Order: sequence, then C-alpha cells, then structure tokens
Amino acid sequence: MYTLINGSPKPKGSNSLYFLKNISSKLNKYKIYELKKNKYEEILKSINESDTIIFSFPLYVDSPTSIVLSFLDYIIDRKIKLDDKLIYIVINCGFREGKQNITAINIMKRWCEKVNAIYNGSIMIGAGEIIGKEKYKFISRKALKKLRYFTNAIKLKEKSADVIVTMDLLNNKLYCYMANLSWNKKGKLNNLSESDLKLK
Repeated sequence: MYTLINGSPKPKGSNSLYFLKNISSKLNKYKIYELKKNKYEEILKSINESDTIIFSFPLYVDSPTSIVLSFLDYIIDRKIKLDDKLIYIVINCGFREGKQNITAINIMKRWCEKVNAIYNGSIMIGAGEIIGKEKYKFISRKALKKLRYFTNAIKLKEKSADVIVTMDLLNNKLYCYMANLSWNKKGKLNNLSESDLKLK
C-alpha cells in the first residue's frame, strides 16, 4: 500500500495535492492525508501498513514546510523507526529552476537515514504554481511528462534518480512578469495597490 502525505499549509487547492492526485491515479491501493497534528497517529498507522510513503510539499525558505518538519521531528523524538519503508519526495518551488529545491531534499535524505527508511528518489519542480493550470498547459508539458516517469518508478517501487524540472520555455524576465501579474491580482483581492506590494 501507498501512503501519500500532503505537506502544504494551504487549506485547499494546493499544488502539492494536485501532484499527489496525479500520482495516485496510477496507483492501486493508497491513502492520501492532509498533514495535521491531530492526524499524526492516523497517518502513522497508515505508514505502518504501507511499504511506500510519498511526501509532497512546497519549498519554504530552502526547506520543507514547518508542518512537514514538525511531523519529521515527531517521528524522531519518539524514536519511531521506518525500517525499509520506501520514501519518495515531490517538491515544488516558486523559483523557475527546480535546483532551488536541493537543500530541502538533502534534509529529507538525512531524515531517512535517521529513521532507517530508504530514500528512493525525488522530483524537484520549478515554477510549481503553473503546473496543472489549463492556460499554462503548453509550458508545463515537460514537467508533467517527467512526473509521469517518476510516477512509474513509484508504481514499480523502483529507485528513481533525483529529477530536476526547470521551466525552460520561460526565461527569467518573462517568468517575473507573469509572477507580478499574479501578485497584483492577489493584491487587489486584498485591497492593495501595485505600489503597496513594492519594496520601499
């Protein structure tokens, strides 16, 4: 069985959950969990019944999110061992370059060592916010193709290389322009002007 853990703090519509649902569509027996403290024991029960665990989360300051880190610490503090469990990681960031996720992946690798789990690969996605959105389908095609290959490795329980996805069809200038459009739109929803969003 597979246990899929969504480590995004967003209450709904997270990209991390989108990736997990994409992966789970190719799996047979699985459970998806939102990572919340009051569900730790339920998640651990599922982990005990599984041979494969998939974490999905966004990059926050070169690190997994605080809710992911809290869960990892919970397992270590209670000296819980995940002997021979296969761990796969799906991580996305707001940077265009997927390599920005490497430090967070190294944190996950070290955690796997401490709990005796088997780190079995990751996919590090740049510009994660645009994946899965219909209007950016052409741009995100390469990322989704790599996600399919990664999903196949998970399904077969094979070790995967660490896959880095960079949005090559976007240069930095264009990507920043698109990001600013998004931020300005969100600003308006919160009664903020473009000048309010700029550094003073």
